[in-house]
Amino acid sequence: MGVLSLELNKGLYMGIDFGTTNSVVSIYQYDQNEVHTLKIDGYTVFPSAVQFETDSVTGELNRIFGLEAKESAVIYPESTITSIKRRLESDEPIEITSNEERFSFLPEAIVAEILAHLKNQADEYIRDVLNIFGAFSGCVITVPANSTDKQKRKMKKAAVMAGFDEEKVYLRLEPAAAAIQYAISSKESKKVLVYDFGGGTFDACVLNIEHIDDLSEPNISIVSTYGDNYLGGNDLDQLMVDLIYENFLEQTHHSIDLYDVDAQDGLSVQEKKMAIIRMKQVANQVKEKLSMTHNAKVVLAPFIQTPIPVNIQFELSRDEFYMHKRQHQLDDPDYIFERMKNESVDSLVERTMESVKKCLINGHIEASDVDDIFLVGGSSAIPLVEQKIKEYFQQEPYRSKISPALSISQGAAHYCHQIMLPSTRGPKVYEKTIHSLGIEIAGRRYLEIIKRDMDIPEDGLVVEAPYTFETSHDDLTSMAIVVYEDLEPNQYQRKFVYEDSMRRLSGTTLRNIPSRPKGEEKIRVQFKLNQDNMLTVEAQSLDTEGISTSLTVDELYEK
Repeated sequence: MGVLSLELNKGLYMGIDFGTTNSVVSIYQYDQNEVHTLKIDGYTVFPSAVQFETDSVTGELNRIFGLEAKESAVIYPESTITSIKRRLESDEPIEITSNEERFSFLPEAIVAEILAHLKNQADEYIRDVLNIFGAFSGCVITVPANSTDKQKRKMKKAAVMAGFDEEKVYLRLEPAAAAIQYAISSKESKKVLVYDFGGGTFDACVLNIEHIDDLSEPNISIVSTYGDNYLGGNDLDQLMVDLIYENFLEQTHHSIDLYDVDAQDGLSVQEKKMAIIRMKQVANQVKEKLSMTHNAKVVLAPFIQTPIPVNIQFELSRDEFYMHKRQHQLDDPDYIFERMKNESVDSLVERTMESVKKCLINGHIEASDVDDIFLVGGSSAIPLVEQKIKEYFQQEPYRSKISPALSISQGAAHYCHQIMLPSTRGPKVYEKTIHSLGIEIAGRRYLEIIKRDMDIPEDGLVVEAPYTFETSHDDLTSMAIVVYEDLEPNQYQRKFVYEDSMRRLSGTTLRNIPSRPKGEEKIRVQFKLNQDNMLTVEAQSLDTEGISTSLTVDELYEK
């Protein structure tokens, strides 16, 4: 550990794949010169779950994490939180009940609770196993390629709340992190598609891996990305739950609604919640079994005893699961169910392939140009994914020596290595802008300021609008700056902000502009993008007494 001891003043960094369903932590071990995935509470793949319970003696609210929390959801569903990553887009507080007392947490606070546990476990590991007397002050957390600026900012805030130093928290794209592990094992220059099907999101990313010679480390550059932030393994689980629930409804002749807590059908709210959690657990187990075998038994016996005894037990084939269409809302919010109604495993995997095709189109790449397909994420293990990949690309996907579930965090650990010891050799990832960014101008037109696929230097990308803006009326003293993201490549010379591909990010108002006749006051707008792909917008009056404003895109628009 001599090398590491020389760098302790920089702090210790850990790589974290914080997933919707599971999280994985990896570190770079310098004595072995390789990446090592830590066991958190005995598991390399650690459920992203937390359960709260009130201490009967002190009255304090205690936390239980991981597998124990996931399993306790059967008994205490009202105080257990899972799939928190999907809620980072929302500002809605999460309510839990423990010992008949209600508590409220913001989504990022729950993420912080789990991150803090991961950090504490990692601190214990380096102290007890590696004999390093220190703590992890920094981290690289991976995020989906198409995650919003708001989600990324909340993830970074959660890491700071968890005890990491704010200036030492880095966010990197999941597919790029996964590609590092691929690039290390491959000694050839290639174009690689990373197919990342995780618990809550899907990302397709084409990367160019360049080996200059046998001695040099590979350079990795992002060519194109495309994805779906509302499609993941959780949705496949819900399809299995839907299938099991359909069997339950048939047995009870639709006389019991497990998802209606107000229905007077003979089951208490607690009994319904426990039944739902049991269905989810069995659904996940059967789904995983069908990835290994063509048939599996669904067994929930006994399931409920009152008002009538119901035992669920039937044989299910892989094809039956793949073709089952979603019919019931279950516990999904309206907007999720609208996206998933009548969908099947087959159609959802086909949706991932549509994202893959758009990713190739965005990068001006043909399927035949792709040398390898690297499968990442637990949901990519289902046989239907490999089948669809083979049909479209006419080649087998790449078989990694490590689990798809571990590759992202191990790639993040290589990022940590480069941060701690930047002078050492290692794979280099060149970050690029994911989408076009710009502002709304007169006539609801879109003015592109940052183009997609622009290289982001280590110290960030700074781009000024192609021209200054003038006041459109006499004595105008304020100007709205509204920021948009274009999710599709520019197909036309002129685009409008109301088109389907446009996503409104945020806005601000430049106030106290000096009162002048129309056109005399000039305004300059500048976009700044860091390597975390997070945007800051600055607007400034060019008057000698000029004023300025800036915003980050998670701020609310003020009229």
